[in-house]
Amino acid sequence: MAIGIDPVENHLALGLSDEAVRDMYRLMVLARRLDDRMWALNRQGRVPFVLSSSWHEGAQVGAALALDRAVDWSVPYYRDLAFMVALGMTPEELFLGLFAKEGDPSSSGRQMPSHWSLPRLRVFSHSSVIGTQFPHAAGIAFELKRTGRPGVVPVTAGECGTSQGDLHEALNFTALHKLPVIFLIQNNQYAISVPASEGVAGDLAERARAYGIDACSIDGNRVLEVYGAVARAAERARAGEGPAFIEARTYRYYAHTSDDDDRLYRSPEEVEQWRRRDPIALLRQYLVESRLLTEAEEEVIEEEAASTVAAAAAAAEQAPDPSDALSLVYARPLRNLQAVEALEAPPAGAEANMVTAINKALHEIMADHPDAVVLGEDVADPKGGVFKATVGLTDAYGKDRCFNTPLAESLIVGAAIGMAAAGARPIAEIQFADFIHPAFNQIVSEAARLHYRSAGGWSCPLVIRVPYGGGIHGALYHSQSIEGFYAHVPGLKVVIPSTPADAKGLLRAAVEDPDPVLFLEPKKLYRLAKGPVPSGPHRVALGRAALRRTGGDLTIIAYGTMSHFAVAAADRLAAEGIE
Repeated sequence: MAIGIDPVENHLALGLSDEAVRDMYRLMVLARRLDDRMWALNRQGRVPFVLSSSWHEGAQVGAALALDRAVDWSVPYYRDLAFMVALGMTPEELFLGLFAKEGDPSSSGRQMPSHWSLPRLRVFSHSSVIGTQFPHAAGIAFELKRTGRPGVVPVTAGECGTSQGDLHEALNFTALHKLPVIFLIQNNQYAISVPASEGVAGDLAERARAYGIDACSIDGNRVLEVYGAVARAAERARAGEGPAFIEARTYRYYAHTSDDDDRLYRSPEEVEQWRRRDPIALLRQYLVESRLLTEAEEEVIEEEAASTVAAAAAAAEQAPDPSDALSLVYARPLRNLQAVEALEAPPAGAEANMVTAINKALHEIMADHPDAVVLGEDVADPKGGVFKATVGLTDAYGKDRCFNTPLAESLIVGAAIGMAAAGARPIAEIQFADFIHPAFNQIVSEAARLHYRSAGGWSCPLVIRVPYGGGIHGALYHSQSIEGFYAHVPGLKVVIPSTPADAKGLLRAAVEDPDPVLFLEPKKLYRLAKGPVPSGPHRVALGRAALRRTGGDLTIIAYGTMSHFAVAAADRLAAEGIE
């Protein structure tokens, strides 16, 4: 039995057994030896790139072990090696990623090392873009709360990530909805070479408190202090008390990456000063003084870690290389190879304009798909959207299925990505296409890349509805056509209807598609285009052309608004004998 020598740092008071705190030490040693081997392999020229986690072990192991690994989700960042090991990623799986092998569970070698994804443990995939993970965590937590499922969602980053607007949008959203998110910021004092004194103004915890979020700043090198803070935050979140923000102060002992030379911006004296705060050494001292670790036991732990690391590295290095770097860009690729030769038969149904058809489609989709959720600015009743496309949805299906968001486009799309990961079919609305660009990273770097970068481990069944184009006297910032930006993005499908029937059928097909779809709605046609609209679950296949007229004189290819006017022009030309 431990004597609990330190009243501030006592594992028994935290509900941890003697064996549990020894396991903490084993995991931290294993993580350090994994990191050491990664650097050795890089110096030997056997792997091209390394992201180090040394000196972060206290913050990461303490946080991971405070979670319920049966129900909780995680949204880590690239320095979270020890966090992943403590969650349950095996050393061999880690080395498979380092060597970019086919069996790499994060990406099958598609991403750089340490870009984690592990669906079996609900570890959501992340990219190299700083800060985009915060809205994902908010969206996952929203869907867990909406569906009444248990689970807390920790999301991690370095202190440099707190300068990104995505963090503040996520803080605001999680505070508004009291979501079970734990923001864990590992302040290691540097953003590559930029010291925190030049990149972080004020107190990080105070920033979170300004949103009404419970926040604290702790010593990230003391694993028991981290465990206690995260355990308390998780308990609050499970009780419905909302998010928490934890700044864990630590240090990045090695360079930012293997391509960085930290001697250019850090003095040996500074590094040595932090070396004395090694989290493993601090825990070892605690265990020895608590009579929980003998010299012989310490040697066994080191030997076991060394042999585990050596075996894992050897097995991973011999594993098969990836065989197809171009596969899995889409979950459902569009392969329509057959030419359309017959005129499209006119649909049957009552006449309606395009915006009415879209509203009808949304009502039917929400009724047929309980996992469908509509979110965006002004989409909820009583307004029901600035163009009335979402009117009646909140009244019919509830405030948790059609709800307003803050005016924050990156948050809208990023949270929808998280909701999709947790099982929803989100239909996000960006009010005007002209204002979609703050969400460019979330659309292009996140939603469109997710299936590919996770080697099919995650899909993103997300629809982003966007009123777009001119024709409504909207001037410069309410008239732009944005399809040229997005139609060239691998992994993203772009859909533009030209008739009310197509709008209804394409929208349902988009919602039922496993890939992200940008659904651009021509504002000019909202009330101008009228025609029969089929009732019931009408579908129009994505990626197929429609033949509206035939003739021998002229070929006109168009989409959206210009398709509507092209048909009208063809009618006039026919009257003049031109087909």
